[in-house]
Amino acid sequence: LNSGQETMMLLSLLFFAPALGHRVGKGYGEKMLSHVRNDWRKGARCQPGESHELMFGVQQRNIENGRLESVLGAVSNPASLKATETHHLSFEEVGALTANSEATASIQTYLEAHGAIVTRATPRGEYIRARANVSSWEAMLPETEFYHYDFVDTKGQVAPSRRNIIRTESYLIPAGLSKHVSFIFFATQLPPRKPESMMPKKITDPKRIEELRRQVLNGSSSGPVKATGDTTPDLLNSFYSISTNEGSKSVSQALFESLGQYYSPSDLSTFQNYFKLPSEKVSKDVGGHASDTACSSNPNNCAEANLDVQYMMAVSQVTPTTFWYIDNEDTPFLSFIEAVASDSNPPLVNSMSYGSIEGEVEESVLSSFSTEAMKLGTMGVTIFVSSGDDGVANFQARSDPSACGFNPSFPATCPYVTAVGATQGPEEGSEEIACQSNKGGSITTGGGFSTYYAAPSYQTSAVSDYFAAAKAPEGTGFDKGNRGYPDVAMLGHNYLVAIAGNMYQVSGTSCASPVVAGIFSLINAQRMANGKGPVGFINPTLYSAKGSTCNDITSGENDCCAGSPGSEVCCSEGFYAAKGWDPLTGWGSVDYSLSSSHFL
Repeated sequence: LNSGQETMMLLSLLFFAPALGHRVGKGYGEKMLSHVRNDWRKGARCQPGESHELMFGVQQRNIENGRLESVLGAVSNPASLKATETHHLSFEEVGALTANSEATASIQTYLEAHGAIVTRATPRGEYIRARANVSSWEAMLPETEFYHYDFVDTKGQVAPSRRNIIRTESYLIPAGLSKHVSFIFFATQLPPRKPESMMPKKITDPKRIEELRRQVLNGSSSGPVKATGDTTPDLLNSFYSISTNEGSKSVSQALFESLGQYYSPSDLSTFQNYFKLPSEKVSKDVGGHASDTACSSNPNNCAEANLDVQYMMAVSQVTPTTFWYIDNEDTPFLSFIEAVASDSNPPLVNSMSYGSIEGEVEESVLSSFSTEAMKLGTMGVTIFVSSGDDGVANFQARSDPSACGFNPSFPATCPYVTAVGATQGPEEGSEEIACQSNKGGSITTGGGFSTYYAAPSYQTSAVSDYFAAAKAPEGTGFDKGNRGYPDVAMLGHNYLVAIAGNMYQVSGTSCASPVVAGIFSLINAQRMANGKGPVGFINPTLYSAKGSTCNDITSGENDCCAGSPGSEVCCSEGFYAAKGWDPLTGWGSVDYSLSSSHFL
């Protein structure tokens, strides 16, 4: 680190303190969370000669001692953000801080000596993949017995449409690797549970379609956009004071996608023509999931991806956009961790509209994700994550009231990302409130408190103020000493999205995240024009501003799951909105003008 970075590190102590939860000890290993999973069933024991690939997480340096977190705090506090000279680290500098070449070499030597074939490793050596027969793995790793696991549907039947996986209920890190390995992946980790699909609503009424066309033709030059019940680029610009949509080719933005989602280049063009936007294409397609035919065969194949692409690019135009598809649906977060650790020039702003039930995510994934998020933050990268669409209960309760309770959503709970909730109201011309399915919002903004990550110091006073002033939450079973989420919010109801050549309404915190990401891409563009670096990890500055970057949302409760009014599941647990930060909409909906004054 240079002298400027060391000085900023001292300042970071005022805004940052360790936020990691418990960790497994060296040499321990991990056990499968089978006691909370009813969607995977143990099948036949694997044959000795069956091949299986594992990924070894290397014990990176300066993680457990808090050094990396201190560096992140140093480059992310408000004083650092205001400085003209950028203090963010390069890919190589982060590697010099965290890489453990001795451990990487020792693991590779050990694996090869025991008959495993190293198939690949990340450039800085954090993650090593190796393939071997099951008999070799069981001999190499204490307490392992590999079995086939089958996915079972809600009726308890094995689903033939989904391939089985090979896993073990537990493993121990062998003595020869105990000081070198943090975790072993594709061993005990089960694929994340998938939410039920929510079909977008197709607009078919000819009069409604003509009304929308007239609104677009009239534009917003004469004043505030007329509320029609739909969210459009013009409405977002008008309500959230987005005075310019011109980004910059010197910055970058990306969308994380998975679960079989495609984006349609044809629909992107249709959307841009419909709303009189500049004709632009996705700059980089990682994973090859661009398809017009996939959208035509089933709108749900493209609803999420089309939404993300169309609105991020509408908010921050000109900015190069990456569509980053993770093709392994069984391990999307693991694959993301490995991918970002390999990218020497990652996009500066990233939006993730996917989440899993935190209590069903293994510690190996929770810990490794937070490590890679910290590393990205030190490089000036911002990560936005949608907070979920089912209040405090999470998506498994949509069709099962017995699954209600406080079930936080990962990775929104990670302290090193910015979690984004949803609001409703502006699209109807009414007061902006927390999005709630029982108030006609289709979804309920997710929020609550992590079961794993401790509260970061930048957040503790905000949480304390909330519980001192807000109406007491319904139910028990959350830890207010842990990381609270979301951090901010954005309108999340009835977005008009082009799918298969038609207009559909889509709702969710997945609408909010790419819009907020686009806003911060615009801010990055202005910062670059002013000779400054990117905003990077924004949470310390966001919380030090105490809500002055957002429109405060003081009405709402997140006790219901996504669904139509009258048919949605509402639970006996939930939080109430309040003045200041709350676990529904964070500090409130992001206003471009207010945010610019703090982040430029």
